[in-house]
Amino acid sequence: MMKLLEWRYGLLLLPIALWLPSNAQALTCQVDSFVSPNLGTITLGNANNASVEQTLTYSCTNTSNVTQWASVCIGVDGGTNNASQISPRHMTGGDGSNLNFDMTLNDMSNATWGNRIVGGTEFIDFFSVAPGTTTPTIKTTVVRVSLLYNNNAAKADDYAAAFTGSNAALTYVTVDSSSDTSRCLSETEGTSPFSFTVEANVVNECKITTPPANVNLGNVPANKLNIEGSSSIGVTCTNAAPYTIGLTLFNAAGNNDRMSFMSGTGNNPDQVPYQLQRDSESGRIPWGDGKGNWAVDVGTGEVKTKNIYVIVPSADFTPDSYSDTVTVHVNY
Repeated sequence: MMKLLEWRYGLLLLPIALWLPSNAQALTCQVDSFVSPNLGTITLGNANNASVEQTLTYSCTNTSNVTQWASVCIGVDGGTNNASQISPRHMTGGDGSNLNFDMTLNDMSNATWGNRIVGGTEFIDFFSVAPGTTTPTIKTTVVRVSLLYNNNAAKADDYAAAFTGSNAALTYVTVDSSSDTSRCLSETEGTSPFSFTVEANVVNECKITTPPANVNLGNVPANKLNIEGSSSIGVTCTNAAPYTIGLTLFNAAGNNDRMSFMSGTGNNPDQVPYQLQRDSESGRIPWGDGKGNWAVDVGTGEVKTKNIYVIVPSADFTPDSYSDTVTVHVNY
């Protein structure tokens, strides 16, 4: 009898479990909207203190089936003009002039808001994110842009500072509810770059910074000649802005010598002639009213002072108090 040995073989399947931690990349955050801040029209009056606020909206989504906790930071450097310059930041005009400005977040803990590559990223929030892709947690923070000191030298122009995704980003990390809430400052799980531009428009302007004081020639004897008094006017104009200063005389005689008259009181018919003069390269000359022989200058952003001289050729008139009114015109 012959026995045959039968061979059978089969495939043994062993179960192998693959898993990911429930919080691995489950949390994602992004910037949803941020309107570029525009400071609008900048004049001498607001060149060092204009400000604007814009709301930055961001959201976090949790794809896991358990609640996640997010630590969120926002970092911004100096922008494309100069990434390493954050204190102050610079908006640049077409001719290379700068406007100094600062950016802060509401309730900022640091004096200077920095990073991506310089300064300190600012922690903005720590919060829970519910599970499920259809229920993102939407949050907001307020960005404040403020002009700073030493902007008087800015010329009339359009100014801008651009920030690309290389300059600005929201960063975040998943943490336990009991962990360090601001861990995004030193540890980054995700990054959401965003872009914006800060803008402003500087316009030419002049201001009479120091109005001329009244000129009182005092008590003058009738036989005195060539009586003189003086005052001054301080004018501030935007850097590189051309301007003129003219003086309009109330009782002008209408002649080339720019003579006018001080009138007496009551029924006194006498009028005391006088002339207003200014400094020039060739010496003192009559001061015109804006139609001719006015003072011509160019602004620097700082106060410029011009002397005003009052010349009375003679005081041989009826004793009385005499006066006239002069109007100052600054044209730019």
